[in-house]
Amino acid sequence: MHKPTNPFTSLIFASLLLMTVLQLALASSVFAQQAAGPQAAGSKGAGQVFWIGGYGPGIYASRLQDDGSMAQPQLVATQAKASFFALHPKLDVLYVVTETAINDKERAASLAAYQFDRAGYLSGGLPDLKLLNIERVRGNGPCHVTVDSEGRFAVVANYGSGSVSLFPIQSSGLLEAESSTLQHQGSGPNTARQQGPHAHCSMVDPTNRWVLVADLGLDKVLVYKLDAQSKKLVPGPNPMLKLADGAGPRHIAFHPDGKLLYVINEIGMTLTSAAWDAETGKLTEIATVRTVPEGQLQGGWSTAEVLVHPSGRFVYGSNRGHDTIALFAVSPQNGAATRIENFSTLGKTPRNFRIDPQGQFLLAENQDSNTIHSFGIDRGTGFLKPTGHSISAEKPACIKFMTTPVGP
Repeated sequence: MHKPTNPFTSLIFASLLLMTVLQLALASSVFAQQAAGPQAAGSKGAGQVFWIGGYGPGIYASRLQDDGSMAQPQLVATQAKASFFALHPKLDVLYVVTETAINDKERAASLAAYQFDRAGYLSGGLPDLKLLNIERVRGNGPCHVTVDSEGRFAVVANYGSGSVSLFPIQSSGLLEAESSTLQHQGSGPNTARQQGPHAHCSMVDPTNRWVLVADLGLDKVLVYKLDAQSKKLVPGPNPMLKLADGAGPRHIAFHPDGKLLYVINEIGMTLTSAAWDAETGKLTEIATVRTVPEGQLQGGWSTAEVLVHPSGRFVYGSNRGHDTIALFAVSPQNGAATRIENFSTLGKTPRNFRIDPQGQFLLAENQDSNTIHSFGIDRGTGFLKPTGHSISAEKPACIKFMTTPVGP
């Protein structure tokens, strides 16, 4: 291209050239956002929204930025003992348990449905949740809730009564009254912790045909068939996986391939890997390993949460007392998890933690030091690295990220 020699003409030429470069850069940015998908394009600059529950005054909202920093939590709903959440897979609805007794005078054991303003969150705000309805739970101490992948049922594990509750969900996201209650029976060898059944966690398998329940008091993961037509839970043909005496299974997590299950055992301080057969509803133990080095194990310690990284290559578990997150590598041969390393959570009593949907960060909640610290995840090794960022929340016990709805 011929370059003008007149100074005024040269200035105009330079301005036009700069405008062209800026337009091309803007177009490239828009294209990159569109290619990344609607969630990435809609949330640019707003970060990843997440909710915090626990034993403070209610439910808080925050957001995670690309550098691991988090927004100051903002109270978006007042609810006592909002200790665990589940997200509807297709609707903008959050389900929250109230971890109290059936006869609690202030707020009896219940499950609540809240609607959230997705557009408001994506635009950078932290709007309040809208209560849709509340249903009573026919059990004491509901401590965990999960929803099937179609959004048809919510399942609640009741620690105090050792029972499991099933709630049908309407197409609008509203809860119906509890349609099925299963009461566990029995006890375990630890007379202080296993004097009776303690259902601590339930998960619907990826096929939506089965519900698996970890019962700390029975040393079992029980398997129930989810009968959608009758809205009932019924014992499966292979009704349980028996774990070691005194193990105290607490939480469970499926591998992304749907063929493996990981059970973290609260009392025994172990992690059990198991094969899952969705055709027969059968669990088969593969291996069990410690969550801390053998020489460091002390009485009074306990485990809490277990999660599988979205890549399927790593499993993470939290240790209270040791105050660490344990990293396990998943064997590509048989799915067995092997402990690789432990990382300090930079606080006391990490009951819960959460991995962001992209698998880039882990947020560790320290219940007894009232903090949440963020850690970067090395995608190659699974190792955790503190970002240097943290926020404060009163006795945090649960985190749930806002994700993109699936399906129509």
